[in-house]
Formats: sequence, C-alpha cells, structure tokens
Amino acid sequence: MNRRLSLLAAATCLALAAGPAWAATDVTGPQGLLKGQVPDNLPALKRVAIANFFVQYVTEFGIEMKSGNIVWTTKWEQPPADQLTAGANALYARLVSELKAAGVEVVEPDQVAGLPALAELKGFAKASPAEVRDPTLKKASLLVAARDLPVVMAPVPDQKVPAYFTKPLEGTPERTLVGWEPQSKEWLAGGNIEVGKLVPIYFGQAKIGKELNATVLNVRLTIPLVDMGAGKTLGGLAGGGDVFESPKAQAAVKGNPRFVEGGTVFAFAQAGGNPGHRHAVALQKPVAIAGLGLGIQVADIDPDKKSTARGGGLFGLLGQATGAGSTAADFLVSIKPDGFGEALAGSAAPIFKELAQILANPR
Repeated sequence: MNRRLSLLAAATCLALAAGPAWAATDVTGPQGLLKGQVPDNLPALKRVAIANFFVQYVTEFGIEMKSGNIVWTTKWEQPPADQLTAGANALYARLVSELKAAGVEVVEPDQVAGLPALAELKGFAKASPAEVRDPTLKKASLLVAARDLPVVMAPVPDQKVPAYFTKPLEGTPERTLVGWEPQSKEWLAGGNIEVGKLVPIYFGQAKIGKELNATVLNVRLTIPLVDMGAGKTLGGLAGGGDVFESPKAQAAVKGNPRFVEGGTVFAFAQAGGNPGHRHAVALQKPVAIAGLGLGIQVADIDPDKKSTARGGGLFGLLGQATGAGSTAADFLVSIKPDGFGEALAGSAAPIFKELAQILANPR
C-alpha cells in the first residue's frame, strides 16, 4: 500500500510540473444510474477515445446460507472465448452508438489502435481473456477485452459502497444469505491492481489523450452471470435432505444476471490531468440483463445420495467452502449463444445513454 501511495504521489508531482491538474466536478446521471466525478476540463469531455474496455464475466460464485452455515457454489458452463469477445464487442458498439447519438465525438478505434502509446499500455495489460480468482470471496472471473484493447484494471477500480446494497434477487429473504456484502462490494480483488505500473499507465493514458486531443475513456462492465437468488422455497429446505431433487432445486433458485454496482465503472484521463485524481463514475444500482437463454441445472446429481459432483452436496459442507477454482459445483448455469451479445448490449443501453448525457452536459 505504501508503495502504491508513493507511486501516485510521484505521478502527481510530475503531472503538476507538466501542466494543469484538473479538479473534479461531481455529477449524477438524470436517472440516478451513474454517479461520480468527471474532470473540470468539461469541454474536453465532448471528444473521447476509448483506450481500455473490458467485461468482467463472473463465472463462479459461492454463496452461504444463514441456516446451518451451508455453502453452495454456482458455475457457468462457459461458452467459447470468441462468444465472450463477441459480447464485449457488442457492448462496445452500443456504447459508441449512444455516445454519438448524444453528440459526443468518439475517436475511431483504428486511430486509437495505431498509437505507440497504446502499444506501450498493452505491455502492462493482462492478455484477454484473463482469469482472475479470489478464493477468499469464493469468486472467479474472466476479463475479456473488446476490439483487442488492453485489459488494464488500475483506472477502473471497484467503487466501494458502505452498505449491503445488492440483494441477490427480488423476493429473496435478506437474512437468508450471508457473506454477500463483501462479495458485492469488491467484485475484482484488490490484489490484482497493477501496483508498480501506475506511473506508466497513467502517463500513457495522458499521452493518448494529448495525441488525440481527447478525453481517454476506460470502461469496465461487471456481469455476474452465475449470481443466484434463493427463493423462500430453498430457505425452507435448508434442513431437509431433498434439496437436490431436481424439480425442487430448480424451482428454488433463479439466475440473477445483471450489471452490478461498484464493478461497473467509467473512468477518465486527460492530457495534463492529475493522475492522483481518479475521475470516474460508477453504477449506483443493478441493471438486469434480459433476453438471455438462461438455463440452470443441478450438477451431476446422485439421486440416492442426494449429492452433487462436489461430494456430499450442501449438507456435507457445513461451515466449509469449495473456493474459486474448485472443479466441483452444486448448480451449473448455461447460456445459449444465440442473441448473447444483443441481450448484453440492449440491457446496457440505459447505462450507456446516461453516461452519454453526463458527457454531453456534465453540469
């Protein structure tokens, strides 16, 4: 942590010496979906260059039930990598469409891709798709870039929220599940920030902004496709041995795919700006994803033992957790490839529209 602060302090001093350090303007979207800060150099927000755009697909999620300290894990039967990339590209295209519709100029992606400064940033980036695991939170993700852009996490950190804010699913008893608060407040583990690379990353972004005479836009969209809501039925079955009988189990849990608060972030960098100011706006409430061909099944059920591939099922794991990276799961989520990108892009449209409104009229 000290090293990170030192690097940011050094970057700030260099920025102050190089040019003006733009202060921040507080902004809230007209529908209240987005809130945060944008640079005070407001005219520069009318022209943006997208230099970092990735989707965090949460592919594994562990949930603990209040009753009996029971833990179950849900996993996504992942489609091919090209389908995930196609989803990210569809989201990118919809963002550009909404920005242009609001009168925000978007630098052509070929111009951004051809910059030496972007090539330098790629040297600090993770290769897409990048797998990120967090055993403590029982979570695993794939970070997938759009349009061959770098996956650089530092400019788009989690925006912490101090309260229990993401309910698993409408109608789920709030006290049924525990351990949800740390999961929802930190979608991307803090240890994955590029400590030691902050100065070249932030100055590289400032260089891109200067070369293109534009505000650099960094985008991170977090989608937990494996996030499950536990209905009252499952809560009532917490002490019974028939929870793994397929009809009851499938009736008791529901998929809850959505863009999540904290993890869905849009961050800005400007030439001459202060790297110590992390200008960003973040999603304030979840936005559901509709139109997915979503399927949920109990994993490898053994009807005699009432157990799953994990061995012993929920009731054989009292007080324990499989942890991200385990090969076993209780529930498997599948998504049909047809219409995948369209469903993501269509559901994200209100978020992108609100961002466009903020940039077109930030005051």
